[in-house]
Amino acid sequence: MAEVEKNWIDEMIQREALPKASRKETVEVFCAKYGISESTYYYQSSKTDNWKKVLEISLMSAKKEVPEVLKVLADKAKTGDAKFVDMYLNYVIQLAKQLDIKSDGEKIEGINYITPNENKSSTPPKTTSSVGETTGQED
Repeated sequence: MAEVEKNWIDEMIQREALPKASRKETVEVFCAKYGISESTYYYQSSKTDNWKKVLEISLMSAKKEVPEVLKVLADKAKTGDAKFVDMYLNYVIQLAKQLDIKSDGEKIEGINYITPNENKSSTPPKTTSSVGETTGQED
């Protein structure tokens, strides 16, 4: 009996993750197929654990469409429509905030940068770390 309940709950989760227009049957037909009441269906579909699964499936489906939607959005932004430019740039900014493309997930301890030698322009530059240490050729 528990296996049958799990099967209909898994099917309900899959069904709820679909857009309403894509669902093949009504809740009434679904419930009749599994021999459950509509109130049982709605009770199970509103449980937090089941709803999290629905959202996870929905998000994975949406992620598959992102490249195509982003391409269309970029094309519309290129026409100069301010609304699409704003949407596209906001998406790119949000994406950049979430991605780590420089440090491969490692904690950044400091940043090294090069400053020109103030006295002699022909000497190699000094390297100064972000914590104030200077390395390189001594004067």
